[in-house]
Amino acid sequence: MTEKPLLVDRARDWIAKARSLHHRQLTKQRRVRRLGNSRLTFTTGQAITTSSSFFVAGSTQSAGLPDWAFWGVLIGGVLGGKYLFPVPNSSIASRRGPADVVPKNVSELDNMVPEEIRAYENNMVLKYRLTEPKGLGTALALQRQQEAVRTAEEAAGLATGSMNGLSFVDAHNFSATAAKHELLRRRWLAYEVDPKLQFDFPEMSDVAFPATAAMFEAMRKAEQTKAECNTANYWSAVAAFGWALTVAEAAAGVP
Repeated sequence: MTEKPLLVDRARDWIAKARSLHHRQLTKQRRVRRLGNSRLTFTTGQAITTSSSFFVAGSTQSAGLPDWAFWGVLIGGVLGGKYLFPVPNSSIASRRGPADVVPKNVSELDNMVPEEIRAYENNMVLKYRLTEPKGLGTALALQRQQEAVRTAEEAAGLATGSMNGLSFVDAHNFSATAAKHELLRRRWLAYEVDPKLQFDFPEMSDVAFPATAAMFEAMRKAEQTKAECNTANYWSAVAAFGWALTVAEAAAGVP
């Protein structure tokens, strides 16, 4: 009596996982191609699985297998390609995608993340049947974004590639925030390494003082938030650190 419900639960779990996989594939940016001047669009993955299924299906006939095996392999390859490598939701070729795409200027491109830039480029190529995306400005936008990301990673002391998903604007702002963060950190560090400041303002190193304890917590939070690579959150955390440092200095009697 318990075996049937167990099988049903397993089937439901399998279906849920299959749907989740397909959903992730739909949200993954991939290039969509058009067959000549027709309205037929497909992804590279679909083309590979479909062509492979033709080859395998032909092999079944050569092996003397029944016709249903030929059609089963062929249909399985076509449907498998649509399941594993679907046209992404970011494409105008998708029923779930944008209805239209309009040209973007430099400012708009600099506010887009790399995946959005690539999706825009592909959509413009599909809409206007372009053979080359030159003139759209997407290649230069991606180059600016990559350079801004490298600068931000160096300024923040983070691993290469940790900010690849940021837009040019966000990466540029992250660099500015990291510079402010470093100035605040050095301002606090002076109370730790300068003997005169240590003697004049011992409260700045003593967590027994509430304002100093709050400053240390804000400093820890800023460092933690930096590693998350979220520009808005990082800016807020660094601003909070700056305010807490000012309050601690005032409480310690720093002029």
